[in-house]
Amino acid sequence: MKNIITIIGAIIFASFIFSSCGNNPENKQTQSTEVKKDKQPLLQPEYSGNYHGIQPGYFMKNQYGDDMVINGQKVPVPSINFKFLLKEDGAVSLQQTNLEDNSRVYYDGTIKIIGDATDILKLECSLSDGKSSNPTYTLAINKSDKTAICIGNDEPEFKLEKK
Repeated sequence: MKNIITIIGAIIFASFIFSSCGNNPENKQTQSTEVKKDKQPLLQPEYSGNYHGIQPGYFMKNQYGDDMVINGQKVPVPSINFKFLLKEDGAVSLQQTNLEDNSRVYYDGTIKIIGDATDILKLECSLSDGKSSNPTYTLAINKSDKTAICIGNDEPEFKLEKK
């Protein structure tokens, strides 16, 4: 009886070893397909570079789209000079300069291609200052003249030009 249990155990163990170490082409096909699906296309060289624009000043809005008021005063947001640096490897940097006091904030992040039509390339720029600010901007680049529209969350859109 012990011999039968030992033999059955050895057969089960051997079949487990052979099935897990097998050279199954179906598994390899699935793995390579998954890698291809997850890999983001890189930014084409003609769209990489510096994009510059000025976001005009505006009044901050609340969650309902109304002007935010504190102590009876609307909350102003000054004009900001935006300089995006788009890199071919999928990285992005942003320098924001407050045009009232010339203070600067620097962000680094990644680019994700979210749309690629014949005339417009849409990029999602996920940024971080390394602390608590993590803005996301969408850049809609006009392929013919390399101008772009910058779209932020609850901020006015503005035009960017490639330098």
